[in-house]
Amino acid sequence: MKNFWQEFKKFITRGNVIDMAVGVVVATAFTAIVNAIVNNILMPIVTMAVPAGLDGLVTVLNPKKAAVTEATVNTISYWGTTYDADVVNVINWGILINAVINFFLIALILFIILKVFTTLNKKRKALLRKEEEQKAPAPEPKPSEEVLLLREIRDSLKNKESK
Repeated sequence: MKNFWQEFKKFITRGNVIDMAVGVVVATAFTAIVNAIVNNILMPIVTMAVPAGLDGLVTVLNPKKAAVTEATVNTISYWGTTYDADVVNVINWGILINAVINFFLIALILFIILKVFTTLNKKRKALLRKEEEQKAPAPEPKPSEEVLLLREIRDSLKNKESK
């Protein structure tokens, strides 16, 4: 049992697990931001295109079976007719279409955010590279041919004197 806890402690304190935990927490917070943008900004704009909304877009499979009485609380409205929701088999197209629209809007928002982030990151790296190039000492200029010839003459004279 002691060995089990030691292995667990080793596993939990590894860098990968901690990095993954931080990633999950950040992703959760990021999900809230994306959902707020989609649900509170973009979906109302999409709903303007369909004023009645997509919630009533259903197909009732057995409408004759479902006569609504005044006592029925759980009902479904379909094109002006009300049905007992406990009795009716319904295909709810509106929920499916809303989910598809939500998916595409969330994907669009994530794409835009990642595009902006990568663009800013590239610009930041380019600026850092430019700063590093400016900080680096300038390379020494190449000596002219005369200087090179004079150095050769000097070196040959030193060699003659040392012999």
